[in-house]
Amino acid sequence: MTRAPVPETLTDDAAESPPEASLNAPSKRRSWPGTVLLVVAVLWTLFVAGRAVFSGRWWLWNGVGLAPPLACLLVPVVLLVPAALARRRLLTVGVVLTSLLLGSWQAGLHPGALFRGEGKVPPGALKVVSWDTFFWDQDSDKDDFYAYLKSRAADVYLLQEYENARDGRPVPIDELARIKAEFPGYHVATRGEFLTLSRYPIVRTKALRPSDLAKPDTDWADYWNIRVLRTDVRVDGRVLSLYNTHLPDLLNVDRNPLTASYYRSVHQLSDRRDAHFRSLRADLKANRNPVVLAGDLNVLPGTGDLRWFDGLRDAAEKGDSVYPATFPVRGPALWRLDWAFVSPSLRLHRQSLLDPPAALSTHRLIDLRLSLPASGDPAPTTDKDRS
Repeated sequence: MTRAPVPETLTDDAAESPPEASLNAPSKRRSWPGTVLLVVAVLWTLFVAGRAVFSGRWWLWNGVGLAPPLACLLVPVVLLVPAALARRRLLTVGVVLTSLLLGSWQAGLHPGALFRGEGKVPPGALKVVSWDTFFWDQDSDKDDFYAYLKSRAADVYLLQEYENARDGRPVPIDELARIKAEFPGYHVATRGEFLTLSRYPIVRTKALRPSDLAKPDTDWADYWNIRVLRTDVRVDGRVLSLYNTHLPDLLNVDRNPLTASYYRSVHQLSDRRDAHFRSLRADLKANRNPVVLAGDLNVLPGTGDLRWFDGLRDAAEKGDSVYPATFPVRGPALWRLDWAFVSPSLRLHRQSLLDPPAALSTHRLIDLRLSLPASGDPAPTTDKDRS
């Protein structure tokens, strides 16, 4: 008797095997973090590339590209470890390394400061300090403010924001009587928001006023028109040009970036900045004296705005800080807004960044030690340019 055929049955392995759709689902769940990571890496790389191309050259970038420069280095470093573990690791790591390469020179680092030490300052070297005082002594104790200034014992003070604010708008002040009493023997030059004090005789002052500025947007016209005060001083028979500088802001932080007025303001500020840059550059080009240019420039490392200072030496090359950020004083300083540049002919010995008491200003103070070259500069001039 023939047995009836036994129906085929699934083996245990076949019975336990999930359908194809079930096999793909976990894979998709595991791949989405890698996809997100790749998208983030690509977007960051585009941002860093855009910063290199557009910053200081396209007004719109001023309103969107204000991440701390150090992020150009830190973000790809943070992304590198998860990128190495991602499913598409070769592609993701390649994108991250590209952003690291593009961002490394934009971060504003000066690693030489790790090995520089104090550095020797020869006898007779000039001590020049630059400081954005943040509305002078308006929000601090007057005596504490002047005591701090005097404690710097500088040969030259380049001070910005010699002014107060009323209803959010700058207004001029007159503290000359107190200043002359606190700094006997110093020569004084002031115009607009700038105050320059010098132990050495002042032979010329010149307020740079661009001819192509828009109509002043403040009641105090000099605040709008003058963003650089040049003061020439005679040091041991030589002339040194000091550019006390505070360039317009990149943007107005009080405006809402989701409104059209925000971008109109950014555009107007950019036009105004460019006018002052052009005026400054023209004066530097025509000036045969050795130069110290310092102040709150509102310029970020690795940006196109630095082209206006071509031919000058960044004093941070002799600085004591790997990341010479100057703003804000409270908490970690993340942005380098304050700079000092010098002519290559000057012997720069050291730059130091000092933290003033937080009640006095939001900006760190720049302390320079330098010497004039032995020869090669034009004879001193004694004309007074009161433009």
